[in-house]
Amino acid sequence: MTILDMDSEVCNLRAEEERILASFTRRLIEIATVAGARGSSTSPTAALNAMRLPAIAIDQHGFVADVNTTADAVFDHNIKIKDRRLFVRDPDARTLLKEAIDQLKDHSRLNSLALEPIIVPRMEKLPVIVRIWPFDGPAHQPGQDVRALLTLNALGPKPGPPAAILAKTFRLTPSEAKLACIIARGAPPDIAARELKISRETARNQLKSVFAKTDTHRQSELVALLLQVE
Repeated sequence: MTILDMDSEVCNLRAEEERILASFTRRLIEIATVAGARGSSTSPTAALNAMRLPAIAIDQHGFVADVNTTADAVFDHNIKIKDRRLFVRDPDARTLLKEAIDQLKDHSRLNSLALEPIIVPRMEKLPVIVRIWPFDGPAHQPGQDVRALLTLNALGPKPGPPAAILAKTFRLTPSEAKLACIIARGAPPDIAARELKISRETARNQLKSVFAKTDTHRQSELVALLLQVE
């Protein structure tokens, strides 16, 4: 297989992952909307929060009606809530976001809108992909007509399992648990040592201890085990 073939295969896999994620998210939103119609107290953003999907509810005026805690973790100076609206610092992405949200004001077109994802660049970080999901469902916030959900996909390393839970699960010391949390993100021991401000030798010794306590022998095997911990 040539490098060009490999690049093409990777692109196809990523496109398939995006399609699956979009289909999965749409289904979750439909379920949340139906639950609301039946009188459930669970809002769409809360339903997505349970699946660790950052989500923001937008009303008919483009104002933020609700934000889940998973979305709060994504916000920084590049993308955040400002004056009750989703604000993005990049001017091109900001223009696209405004144009997309303006389309939500036409109630008659909600079900037919097909909005493209908006890529929000971030300084010193990988971008955030913002998807807009129009729906004509019941409002879960009193006095507000929720017109769409915005989901945020922050690209980059995901946070590892909580160190405290890793410590209890595998009887790790606090230092070993912090190291294991970083290793679970796929970071090598040298990067972990830099983040924890310890020597490389100390990091390697702690990693050996983690291997022994988790009955693993390779980093890939350890990561696969740690990521099963919720």
